[in-house]
Amino acid sequence: MRLPRGGRLAAIVVGAGTLGLALALAVAMSRGIGGPELGAVDAGFTSAADFSLETLEGEPVRLAEFADRPVFLYFWASWCAPCRSEAPVIQQLWAEYEAAGYVFIGINMLDSEAGAREFVDEFGMTFPVLRDVAGDVYLEYGVYGLPEAFFLRPGLEVEEKYIGEITADVLREKLGAIGPTAAGRP
Repeated sequence: MRLPRGGRLAAIVVGAGTLGLALALAVAMSRGIGGPELGAVDAGFTSAADFSLETLEGEPVRLAEFADRPVFLYFWASWCAPCRSEAPVIQQLWAEYEAAGYVFIGINMLDSEAGAREFVDEFGMTFPVLRDVAGDVYLEYGVYGLPEAFFLRPGLEVEEKYIGEITADVLREKLGAIGPTAAGRP
């Protein structure tokens, strides 16, 4: 059934308006507008759910492989401006904390493979980068916007969730809380 000329124009205008609203909401969510507060928050769960995702090279990685170590679990996308700002900080600290037994895992979401690869190359990311193509992991973890991170103590116990861009000082503080020398922990 063909719409009359005026009906087609109205459908185009409504469609364009809907698309514009969806884009505005996506931008607002990526900036944390209307979402939860930025910074350290309660994750809402105490044990990290296990998952298996593939690296950019197609190799499977399972979170449970790292259950005996402190884990920094980082959700990001190449189009996320705060992710771009913090990527050099995260890579720099990875080089330092890897030797101390920590694991950093980047989970790329809502992104193209090409965008993810360009981002990884641009920032020289050497920690494992996984792709959550189906969106199962970010939904399971309740990721609302980007960037978001989880700090996991050995045993995959959740210390806390961090929403928004993270600085080197804050990242060091949070990593210290999950590490082998954290007060009251083995």
